[in-house]
Amino acid sequence: MRWKIAPLDNSHERTRFDCGQPRLNEYLQKYAMQNIKKGYAMAFVATPLESKAVIGYYSASASSIEFANLPEVVRKGLPKYPAPAMLIGQLAVDREMQGQGLGDVLLMHALSRAVRVASEMAIFAVRVDASDEPARNFYLRYGFVALQDAPLSSLLLPIKTIQDSIKVPNGYSPR
Repeated sequence: MRWKIAPLDNSHERTRFDCGQPRLNEYLQKYAMQNIKKGYAMAFVATPLESKAVIGYYSASASSIEFANLPEVVRKGLPKYPAPAMLIGQLAVDREMQGQGLGDVLLMHALSRAVRVASEMAIFAVRVDASDEPARNFYLRYGFVALQDAPLSSLLLPIKTIQDSIKVPNGYSPR
C-alpha cells in the first residue's frame, strides 16, 4: 500500500484509528485538532493515497531540554541553559499497518521537518518520550540517546546528527 503524509485537518477520518494503545488513539481522536487550533502542537497524518482514513500519525511541538538532563556525550561545549528542541509528542501506526515500515517513514518525515525548521530557528535536538520499551528500542535504532533525568523513556537526537546523516558525499552533483 502507498500512503501520503499531510497536516491533520477536519477532513481526515480518525475515529477508526487503533494502534493498540488507548492513550495514543484518544490523542488523535479527541485532542490533536484541539492542540492544533490552540497552537500547542501540529499533527501530521498518513493516509492511503485513495482515502482520508488515518493509518498513522505523529505530533510535533516546540520544547526544551534542561542542560543538566543532556547526556554527557552531547553536553561538552554547550551553554549551561536549556537547549531548544522539537518534541515528537506522539507517533503511532494503526494495527493493520504495523510492521510495514510506516513508523519509519513517519519518523523520517518528522526528522526532515526538524531539519527544515532548524534552518530558520535554533533547534539543538529532536526529543521523544517513549511510551514503552518497544517504542524506546525503535528510537534507539535511529541513534537517539537517553536523557539524564529519565533514561528509560526520554530520548534525544541532536539536529547535527540528523543533518550529517543526510549530507551528500563530496563531489556528488545531482545535475
